[in-house]
Amino acid sequence: MVVSAHPDATLIGVQVLRRGGNAVDAAVAVSFALAGCEPYSSGLGGGGFFILFDSDSGLVQSLDARETAPASAHRDMYLVDGKPESDLSQNGPLAVGVPGLVAGLWQLHQQGGRLPWSDLVMAAARTVKGLKVSPMLHDRLSYKSEYFNSSARKVFLPGGVLPEVGTIIHQDDLFFTMKSIAELGPEAFYSGPVADAIVSVTNSGITRADLENYEPRWRKPIHGRYRGLDVYSMAPPSSGGVHLIQMLNILEFFDLRNSGFGSAFTVHLLAEAMKFAYADRSRFWGDTDFVQVPVQRLTGLAHADSLRNLIDLQRAYPENKIIGAELSDEESLETTHLSIVDADGNAVAATLTINLTFGSCLMAPGTGIFMNNEMDDFVAAPGSPNAFGLVGGEANSVAPGKRPLSSMTPTVVLQDGRVRMVTGAPGGSKIITTTMQTIINVVDHQMDALQAVSAPRVHHQWYPRLLYFEKFGLSPDTIQILENMGHRLESRSPMCNAQIIVVDPDSGLLHGASDSRGMGLASGF
Repeated sequence: MVVSAHPDATLIGVQVLRRGGNAVDAAVAVSFALAGCEPYSSGLGGGGFFILFDSDSGLVQSLDARETAPASAHRDMYLVDGKPESDLSQNGPLAVGVPGLVAGLWQLHQQGGRLPWSDLVMAAARTVKGLKVSPMLHDRLSYKSEYFNSSARKVFLPGGVLPEVGTIIHQDDLFFTMKSIAELGPEAFYSGPVADAIVSVTNSGITRADLENYEPRWRKPIHGRYRGLDVYSMAPPSSGGVHLIQMLNILEFFDLRNSGFGSAFTVHLLAEAMKFAYADRSRFWGDTDFVQVPVQRLTGLAHADSLRNLIDLQRAYPENKIIGAELSDEESLETTHLSIVDADGNAVAATLTINLTFGSCLMAPGTGIFMNNEMDDFVAAPGSPNAFGLVGGEANSVAPGKRPLSSMTPTVVLQDGRVRMVTGAPGGSKIITTTMQTIINVVDHQMDALQAVSAPRVHHQWYPRLLYFEKFGLSPDTIQILENMGHRLESRSPMCNAQIIVVDPDSGLLHGASDSRGMGLASGF
């Protein structure tokens, strides 16, 4: 089974599995395919996180292919007259971190791939050479193409005009870049003409040395237990795994199945767990290669007990009484996720991104590669919110070689040593809460895969002090009850775009579902 956010990428993955490839092979091919099919969400100019489960050994691993700050980066690089300037961290050369995806996919394949690297990359390359403009791509181009540099406009605005839905975009430069990577491996990206193009488009903010020195990192995954299941998710510099486990630890004490999906009481409990976790996120988080993060404490049962004891079953706990980062006075739909389970029971969950829509909107000339704007995930000034409204502290300030904090939460859930669920989502700050709700929907509310990704979602991130809900996702009576409990509610457009696989523990049958909020596909055989 392969589930991804784009049908073409999913079908490439299925073809790889049919040819005898394993979950790692399929993940490599799907990731390269998504780089061309979803240029607004992920790409070779970005990075990602991977969770791998090996059914033979029972080993779960996590691979960090997150971007890093270039050597020229410094703590105050986004301050103008002492105040953070978001345009500098979101658009243009200073927004770009050193890309990690290509190196990460190579490491992934070296670790567990079965089919030849070149075959996997070329399978994806042939798909992305001609890209049909979908309604989603057309929508993204309509509001972001004005920020494109000339190289990007040449590809995606042929003749200087916004292409109609159904138009074929010819990504010849990207095809030849992938062909080179297929033949030469990551050296084709991190040295030579591609590296020169990246250096030129970032005005030498990223240097050849930055690219040549980039290394993905294997990290011990975050592990927790929820209702007898083993939950494995991404380690720092992602906050996703830690706070997923933290929230599940808080909620396991409550009988969510009995309180019911979408009830005011269930939503209240979800919101309280969420805001305690996100306050901790703002307070403690950064790259653990640079700062100390109390991972064991945050994922421990004692910490969950202390937070749970603060929950009033009748009233919302005031956000201003929760300790987080000191505050100074839109959510993106981008990033992408894929979930894969192969015939041997191996699994890969991967969340990939270039951050905001089309990243920095800079395309490295002659490569077809959009560059990320992950530097916005650092804290420009401690206490200031980023593009997702997330507040951070000194631990996530900019430093050379540092990885910015992330919310990406690729997750594998095991039952008795076998895959029970593979899940994850895009969506900036809402990734962690969306991933948690897909798990709770399956485990507590006994939903099937399609129900679990389609059900209405809620989100609270401590700051802003609002409980978000999807429009029409809560009944008027439920909204009134929550408001009477002290919650401030605000409706939002659909949240995230989850891709999940649920395995029946008795029959082993795989049930896959791609979120109806997106245009993805679940396919298997």
